[in-house]
This record gives sequence, C-alpha cells and structure tokens, in this order.
Amino acid sequence: MHLWWGPLLMAFCHLLRSTDLFFRVGAITALPVTILIMWEHVINTVVLLPVIWRLRGRYRQVAWQDWGLFVLIGWGASAGGILCFTQAFKYMNPALVILLQKLQPLVTITLGMVLLRERFRPSFYGWSALAVASSYFVSFSLTNPFSGDWTRIGTGTVFALLAVFFWGSGTVWGKLLLRRHDQVFILVNRFLLGSVFTVGLAWSVNPSLMAAEVFSPAGGILGKVLYMALLPGLLATGLFYFGLAHVNAAVASILELLFPLSSVLIMWGYFNQPLDGVQIGAAIVLFVCMGRITSPSMRSGPQEPRTSGA
Repeated sequence: MHLWWGPLLMAFCHLLRSTDLFFRVGAITALPVTILIMWEHVINTVVLLPVIWRLRGRYRQVAWQDWGLFVLIGWGASAGGILCFTQAFKYMNPALVILLQKLQPLVTITLGMVLLRERFRPSFYGWSALAVASSYFVSFSLTNPFSGDWTRIGTGTVFALLAVFFWGSGTVWGKLLLRRHDQVFILVNRFLLGSVFTVGLAWSVNPSLMAAEVFSPAGGILGKVLYMALLPGLLATGLFYFGLAHVNAAVASILELLFPLSSVLIMWGYFNQPLDGVQIGAAIVLFVCMGRITSPSMRSGPQEPRTSGA
C-alpha cells in the first residue's frame, strides 16, 4: 500500500464521522441516549453477522490478554465513547463538546508513553499543560464556573472528557490488537461486544427498547439511526482500522483533529451554535498546542511495545 493511502483513509473516516451531527442532534430529542446508542450497535452487528460467522473459528485462537483489549474497544472506545459524546450534547453547546475532542491526541500520546514506551522532550509537558488550560476556556469562556449554569456545563464537560478518554485510548488498544489480528476481526468484535454492553444498558432503562418508536414509519427516526450506524459508524470505523494499520499512533492522533474541525464548522454553519471570542481564541490555542504535542520533534527515542503472540 502507498505511504499516503493509510492517512487518506483515516482522513476520510473523520470527515465522514462529522456528518453524523446532521442526524444526532435531532435524534437525541426523540430517543434516550442509551436507546439510540444501542440501536446503532445492534444494526451494525446484524449487518456484520455473516462476517462474524465466517470468522467464528478465530475465537479459539484469541489470547486472554487480547480479550481484555477487545472489551476495552467494544465497551469503551465504541459504546462508552459514543454514549458519553452524545450525552454531553444534552448539557452544553455541541460545538464545545466537539472542540474538547481535540484533547484525544493528548490521551493517545500519554498512553503511548506508558504502554508503548515512547519518550518526549521536556517542552511536551509545557504544551500539554497549556492545552488543558485552553480546554477550560473553550468550555467556560470568562464566566464563573461556580455560578449560573456551571453544574450543567460542568456535567457536559465531564461527559465530553470521558469521550476523549475512551476514543483516545481506543487508538492505542486498536494499534496493539493490529499486531496480532486483522482489521476486519477487530471491527466485528468492536460492534459485537459494544452491542452486548449497550443492550444490557438500554434494557435497564426501557425493556421494550422503544422498538415501536424506532421502526414506526411515521416517526422518521429509523432513517437517522440507519445513517448514523452505517456510515459515520460502520464505514468510518472500518476506514479507521484499515488506515491505522499503516500509520503510527501519533500520526493517527493528528488526523483525528479533522473530526472536531469539520464538526464545529457544521455546528456553526447549520445549527447556529456560535462561540464567543474567548472560546474561539482558546480553540485556536488548543489547535496550536495539539499541533506541537503531536509533532515528531517532541519525541525522544520512541520504542515499540513488546507483545506476545496470540
């Protein structure tokens, strides 16, 4: 595969993910977040059932430590990430939720330091601190976070940062799994395990899973859920793993910045969710910080992780 093919697949993945907003913003007004996320995962799992059946023999070859990584991807990066991301929309301006996703590379690189034994120059820590400070002003601007709607905004920020952790760490888990498993096997288990988790969670909220509302021709919900599940969900995730196999985690984290950039433009242009001057300035600083943090010049003697065979 050409050197540019992997980054191109990942870039297209993140641009496709941003189109999710055209439907998610409206869908969360019609369905509880847990129900919406559950149906997205179930639809993708049903589509992948023939592939799961064809690959059934591989499950006997999965090492126990890899099952832990699959759970982290299925329950965390897939179910937990989209659940927290969507839930954050209920508490704060979706454009702010999306801008906070720029912190994902910080999570990816930090985990790389611990798990992949990567090392960075001292200036990395200064830029990281500035990125965290900028994320505060992106969320709260110059308002007092302990007055007015601070509880609502603070709750939304917590959910947004949880999504940052789940998605940022998912890149590292996926990179580790790609050493022993192919992209398709990782993809199907991401949605299969995500379905198990989200069905149980949704069942505890509403045992009917609101199937009548979702599949009602008059509701207009099914088309939105199908689009979110199949294109920004299944197709984009597939492109992500095929691209990730040909780029390192740091490059992947840089390409992930296309998602918040494209999404904020969509929120501003189509959903009238503007930001004030301080938030725009903080977002620009955040972009600069993440550009510096993810720069190859920040690295100091990265090493590959030691992994055992499946």
